[in-house]
Amino acid sequence: MVNFRLAAWLSVAVLVFTPSLVSSMDKRTGTTASLSGGQIVMGAGTYPRANLLQDGSIIGAYTAFANNNKAITAVHSTDGGNTWNEIGTVAQADASTHDLDNAYPLQLPSGRILMAMRNHDTTTDPSTDKAAYTFFRITICYSDDGGTTWSYLSTPASDPGPVNGNWEPFLRMAEDNITLQLYYSRENSGHDQDNLMRTSADGGGTWSGATVISGGKTTSTRDGMLGVTLISGTNLIAVFETINMTAEHGFFGVYSVTSSDDGQTWGNRQPVYAPKGFNAQAPQVTNVGGTLLCSFQTDEDLSAPDLSTEAGKIVISGDGGATWGNKLTFSPAVSNWGGLLAIDDTSFFALTDHSGAKVQKVILA
Repeated sequence: MVNFRLAAWLSVAVLVFTPSLVSSMDKRTGTTASLSGGQIVMGAGTYPRANLLQDGSIIGAYTAFANNNKAITAVHSTDGGNTWNEIGTVAQADASTHDLDNAYPLQLPSGRILMAMRNHDTTTDPSTDKAAYTFFRITICYSDDGGTTWSYLSTPASDPGPVNGNWEPFLRMAEDNITLQLYYSRENSGHDQDNLMRTSADGGGTWSGATVISGGKTTSTRDGMLGVTLISGTNLIAVFETINMTAEHGFFGVYSVTSSDDGQTWGNRQPVYAPKGFNAQAPQVTNVGGTLLCSFQTDEDLSAPDLSTEAGKIVISGDGGATWGNKLTFSPAVSNWGGLLAIDDTSFFALTDHSGAKVQKVILA
């Protein structure tokens, strides 16, 4: 859970991949990115995410707040992301007793649209007057009419409170175009969090047990905010934030793991971006025409670290994740909970909460 405001010392290092992961890549070392136009308003909310639909339009989602309610809101763009229209409410609940957030949309080959989200029960602790979690869930809803109306489908992960939280779901269709993958983060204790994956062979109706993607070999790191993209063939890369809970002075950094078998097994834990003495967190990753982009939020431009005042940035890899560079600020502070969406082979959207859900087009050259 990335709202857990602690820190761990990390240092910038070079990520090393085995040759098999990059042999078939379009190696575009030196690729640079530039902003195209200004930020576009997606809606009045936070944690924006989006995915392409089969007809070329875009489905998006964010968390909205109104009248003490939290609502997972679906939006749609038919003009390449230049304008967004609210089309439906996926789920809503009283914010004083319920926590809805972390929505992620994905269209299945059948045309059905899924929306994964965190869906937790809360209560108010009378001793502190603060919200406390009593039950944690990852919930999947579906729409068969393009995102206008939504129904409950399944609960792939659930745990009683107060500790074992499930956070930040990410959906991906495997390369067999049958197996649906759900990635998410789960707390084992206040000092230990792992990234997990479950699979479904029936479009999200039923789910396998969880396998560990990262964090399983330690009880002192909190891995979270996982994002996944295809490198080439069946080679995947996953990025996530992590923090060493035993460090005396520490900070969030962005790390990665890789898979050569389309997500069945993972390894090769490596740093992507970790500014010494500052934070980099809440990453996502995508592939744009053979170039990998990793986004994150960071306080590295400040005189002192401050997790409440972070900007949105991107680093680029033209060699399949072996090295990262050409850093670009795509959204100034305060920018939080960013997402990425590849549009074509030369452009992508960087999404963030910058005084509301915003979309910034970025061009590669």
